[in-house]
Amino acid sequence: MMVTLTIDGKQVQVKKTATIYEAAKEAGVDIPVLCYAKKLLPYGACRVCLVEVEQMKGRLIPSCTTPVTEGMVVTTINDEIRKVRKTVMEFLLVNHVLDCPVCDKGGECDLQDLAFEYEVTKNRFEGEKFDLPVDEINPLIERNMNRCVLCGKCVRVCDEVVGYGSYSFINRGFETKIATAFDRGLSCEFCGQCVSMCPVGAILPRPFKFKARPWQLKEVDSVCGYCGNGCTVTLGVLKEKVETIRFNDKTGVNDGNLCVRGRFGYSYVNSEERLTKPLVRKDGVLVEVEWDEALDAVAEGLEKAKGDKGVGILSGARLTNEELFVLKKLAGTLDTSNLDHSGGECYRGVTEGLKATLGLTASTATFPQVEECDTILAIRSDFYETHPVLGMVVNQALQRHGAKLLVVADKKGKLSKMHGAETLLAKPGCEVNLLNAMARTLLDEGLAVTDGVEGLDALQASLADYAPEKVAEQTGADAEAIKAAARRLAGSKKSAILLAYGLPYTAQSKELAVAAANLAILTGNVGREGSGLYLCGEKANSQGAIDLGILPEGSGLGSQAMLEAAGKGDLSALWVVGEDMVVSYPDRAKVEAALERAPFVVVQDLFLSATAQKADVVLPAASFAEKDGSFTNAERRVQRVRPGVPSPGEAKTDLEIFYLLAAKLGARVSYTGSAAIFAEISATVPGYEGIDYEAIGPQGAVWGGETLEPEFKKVVPVAGFEPLDAKFQLVTGSALYHSGTVSTRAKGPLAVVPEPYVELGRADAKALAIKDGDMVTLKSGGIELRLQAKVDLRMPEGVVFAPNHFDDGQINRIYKGEAAIAVELSK
Repeated sequence: MMVTLTIDGKQVQVKKTATIYEAAKEAGVDIPVLCYAKKLLPYGACRVCLVEVEQMKGRLIPSCTTPVTEGMVVTTINDEIRKVRKTVMEFLLVNHVLDCPVCDKGGECDLQDLAFEYEVTKNRFEGEKFDLPVDEINPLIERNMNRCVLCGKCVRVCDEVVGYGSYSFINRGFETKIATAFDRGLSCEFCGQCVSMCPVGAILPRPFKFKARPWQLKEVDSVCGYCGNGCTVTLGVLKEKVETIRFNDKTGVNDGNLCVRGRFGYSYVNSEERLTKPLVRKDGVLVEVEWDEALDAVAEGLEKAKGDKGVGILSGARLTNEELFVLKKLAGTLDTSNLDHSGGECYRGVTEGLKATLGLTASTATFPQVEECDTILAIRSDFYETHPVLGMVVNQALQRHGAKLLVVADKKGKLSKMHGAETLLAKPGCEVNLLNAMARTLLDEGLAVTDGVEGLDALQASLADYAPEKVAEQTGADAEAIKAAARRLAGSKKSAILLAYGLPYTAQSKELAVAAANLAILTGNVGREGSGLYLCGEKANSQGAIDLGILPEGSGLGSQAMLEAAGKGDLSALWVVGEDMVVSYPDRAKVEAALERAPFVVVQDLFLSATAQKADVVLPAASFAEKDGSFTNAERRVQRVRPGVPSPGEAKTDLEIFYLLAAKLGARVSYTGSAAIFAEISATVPGYEGIDYEAIGPQGAVWGGETLEPEFKKVVPVAGFEPLDAKFQLVTGSALYHSGTVSTRAKGPLAVVPEPYVELGRADAKALAIKDGDMVTLKSGGIELRLQAKVDLRMPEGVVFAPNHFDDGQINRIYKGEAAIAVELSK
């Protein structure tokens, strides 16, 4: 519903839910603000946005909190308003320190701008300047409360969006300040949302301190190179170096929201450890050579392998769509169908599970719809760890719309702590059992949507052993909670089902996707506007890799089959592009055997990784910040990736390398640029039809539309998992501060979590006399690992967790793709 009002003599028509400030902004009228942010609820703390409303004569009202009404007449500036705003500014500056020359916010400080605009050159009020200690305890965020104007934006964003609650107002009157619990140093998840919200220099990013003034930076909009969330990032570039990530809530669908990786994980782009020249192994040692010699060696090795037992190509999913498209053409040139990505074949949940149930290979809805949902079901991992910004959307659904969050997991986590969350704890690897029990509840109680659904009889028969009571006894969950969760999903008009996939979540990826899709079908979730089933990949272009068919076809070998074949001497060459298999793939011994026994290995990467060290030829590649192209995120949103800096030394983009290698191989692969490649993608790849590369705007282009209709709805029987009978079970996965192995090269994430660890609950720690920080031994299958202990409250008894990111941790020596691993734990 729309209303009409007049602002400074200009008639404006806006939504009934708009505030005066929002209406003025829409009309192009500028009203100053300090405490307002479009993604936060109205607050009205600073009072610099005061305006006059004809119908409310006699007082000025805050425009950021006052809703519009029909016929309202608003004046945003006159002598009285200017006088009041100037007085407000004087009050704000009574105790505010005047250290603009050394404050990093200088040049983009809202308070500084307003002081200039309202000519506050002197102050009628006198007051002692604040002299509070500066919080520099943590490595990423500096807090200088002497500069704070009490706008409350940091408090609100941490609560309303992040759901962490690090900040609060304490004291009263002139002693009021924003502080952490017990007024200690800041210790949080370091997403930096408070940094982006602060209008002054009270909260600043430490890695950027004294690096540059804002007007010196060139800003380049691109897409984060970490997870499949696909957040827009704005690179702050100075002297051909990424110096910071700038706040930008005008581009993309993430509203400027970023996690610790996206905001502080950029430094690997500038790393001095980056490869700058090609390397060729001579007399057993990798030595630097010119590009021509390296490419000749690669072409010779691959051609020889092509004529022998064939080539296997293993790609990462952080290449652009255009690079992946050309790589597939090169696979054809080499006469190989042995083409794959994600070594644990964890994407099978999408490519096989969803394909069997819905005829799709992608999520069915878009991320913004999650915020409007009544019920959200997060499966398996703590989804917040893998996709933090989507986790923030979940928090907003809970905080603003009263959504119910159901978490099916083997441990507690960030999502478990959110308001309105309920965690159905299951023994590791038993999530399918719980989902089956929910499906049975829907069918037994007549709550299931069955119109047009195939396979109901077969599913019903297969669920005979999955009564909620039996599953509860088996998994440790509560039977009534299982039933209540099923009923809640069935009764929701809008719902979201979330499932992450990635290398550390290889186990049961297909089975979990099938079970989740069964639930989505039976609750009417699939194909319904505002609802969706989301399968979210570990890497920035995991969905693009699936869309473009970077998968084995026909008799082609998948990643694991390639490694087995190479280890047996049945494959003549391995070409690894943008993936550190030795560290990230399950079963390290298998990977190392394949790399050692393959007659020829070429690795294309940013660093001399553990995998690259075993190669015959190493080609230096470019990071996301040096590329032109596109990524497709987990909601099917195609977005532009733009180069902000040149590649170091002689490093080249993967696309340039493919072009050069194609020429050496005699292949006809010639394009004028990324736009020309994407034109062929849009002409040949299902779903991408009609997407114009040059027309991809700030919000990207969603292939398939906001709601992706299934080709069919078929429920498929899927077996659960018998829990391990072991005193201790190890599960692996992602830590919030890292993504894959790339983040272990970035100073920001490493400053918070610098080394591998094993996490256990307090009860287990007490029983084993283990204290936080102790070194402990993990034993499994005759292999021992020594890791630092991390003791907390989130791990159930008998379950321990270790992240998979670190080479030093070598978790994949015992992790071979299982849902859980029986281990012995000792001090």
